[in-house]
Amino acid sequence: MTKEQLQDFLHRHIPATAALGVVVAQADAEQTVLHLPHELNRNHKQTVFGGSIALAATACGWAAVFTGLSEAEGNIVIQQGETRYLKPARGSLTVITRSPEAAAWVQMRSMLARHGKGKIELETQIFSDGILAAEFRGKYVALRP
Repeated sequence: MTKEQLQDFLHRHIPATAALGVVVAQADAEQTVLHLPHELNRNHKQTVFGGSIALAATACGWAAVFTGLSEAEGNIVIQQGETRYLKPARGSLTVITRSPEAAAWVQMRSMLARHGKGKIELETQIFSDGILAAEFRGKYVALRP
């Protein structure tokens, strides 16, 4: 799946990603990278709204699982997520979920095949104008289609 196809999928199936202007910059075995414009996500303090950061991080991890585990056919949910806000985000966002070790994917696939659901924990970093503004840790569950 190309990054354009992934972006289209996100916008159609998770409409909030379209409303917030999410652009898929990269989606491959190494990492998933999303961009969000400041203008559509700012609050009354002219910084990025915390809810936009949380949604972007959640969506980036979701997209990483979607890309890394195609056999789930998008049947993915977030089970748990925690966002740490480190600095005010004063500009556009770059959201990065790096792929975990190969063993984590192997374990998730094995769980999915054996039990009908597989779990994985992912870490996401949220940068604003090159400054680390937030960190997110999420547990995602893929269910057998």
